[in-house]
Formats: sequence, structure tokens, C-alpha cells
Amino acid sequence: MDPMTLEALRAAEEAVRRLVEECAKQRPLYARHPRAVAQVSRTGKWFLNTLTALHREVDSAAAAEAQPNAQAG
Repeated sequence: MDPMTLEALRAAEEAVRRLVEECAKQRPLYARHPRAVAQVSRTGKWFLNTLTALHREVDSAAAAEAQPNAQAG
């Protein structure tokens, strides 16, 4: 995966982490709109889980691509 794509994924992950933190029950936003904020929090956590799965796939694919090169050298 090219560096720009990896940076975009990293930035998205960081932004979603901050959003989930702001949606915590003890934060002011939750007190004002609990149902909507809880939905955003659930969706954000789901998105973080999918990003983790994507990272695993990318990392394992990169490792598989690097293995033949290591054996050839």
C-alpha cells in the first residue's frame, strides 16, 4: 500500500478515536444527546475494528510479498 494511503488510514483512525472519546458517557455531548451520541460511539468502535482488520490484512500481505524476496537474497 502506498504511503499516502497508509497516512490517510492513520489519520482516519486517529480522528475516529478522538470522536469515540468525545462520545463517552461522562462527556457533555452525551448528556445533551445520549441516543445519537451512543449510536456514533457504536459506529466509531465498529469502524476502528474494521480498520484493525484491514491493517492485519495489509500487514500479512506485505509480509507474504517480502518473504520470497528474503529467500532469493
